[in-house]
Amino acid sequence: MPKVLLTRPAQRSQHDDLLHNKLKEAGIEVGELPMIRFTRPSDHHRLTRALLALSRGEFDITIISSPTGVDHFVEHLNDLELKPADVARTSYSAVGIATAETLTHAGFSVALPIPIAGGSHELIAILGESVRGKKLLLLQSQIGLEHLEHALTEAGGEVERVTLYETHGPSIADAARLLTILEDGSRPDVIAFFSPSSVQFFIRTLAEMASGMLRTLPAIATIGETTAKAVEEGLHRRPEIVARKANQETLAEDIITYLALR
Repeated sequence: MPKVLLTRPAQRSQHDDLLHNKLKEAGIEVGELPMIRFTRPSDHHRLTRALLALSRGEFDITIISSPTGVDHFVEHLNDLELKPADVARTSYSAVGIATAETLTHAGFSVALPIPIAGGSHELIAILGESVRGKKLLLLQSQIGLEHLEHALTEAGGEVERVTLYETHGPSIADAARLLTILEDGSRPDVIAFFSPSSVQFFIRTLAEMASGMLRTLPAIATIGETTAKAVEEGLHRRPEIVARKANQETLAEDIITYLALR
């Protein structure tokens, strides 16, 4: 039975979700090992000030860069007893289709176009002159893509970038589990990544503990081109599987096809 290792954070892992179900229905054994962890921002006061300003209508455009960001956005709004209607005096934009869908599901209207390929470069190309002279709130992880902020500024936007959540690498226990899994004779046939940061922390973990394993990894799958580029930059190889669309259903289908054609 082929095996797939998913590196999603624990907060986004559900053993009965669409990804798990499609893989299991195809006779694939699914394992989970988080390569990233999310925590609240250390400077929560700055985030609170930004969200209260948002409720007062002080930002023309609000950009959220990931589905995880949407989850934390909603959580912090709840802490402040704010509802979607209380922060509706802004135009929402999202980096990637998955983020837009999560934002819509949470009760927010996504007014600005969403890049099909799900990346920051596409978003900048689409927004173009529409950000000039506008006040923008950019909500990201502390390791969010800096080029997004720079590009928005260069386009004439007044950008306030605020940390919505913090991203950290795997726990010591999960790092040790990773070594055990890769050393085992029944190691996975495919390792799936869902964000550039998960790739980066995976590489850093192995480089610190067993760098030789980086040269003998199994097939790699990514949920989109942005994550695939992180693999290319960090491992100097093209992932064997890059989802045709940046969503978990398509990723599952493409993994199933790859394993069937081996």
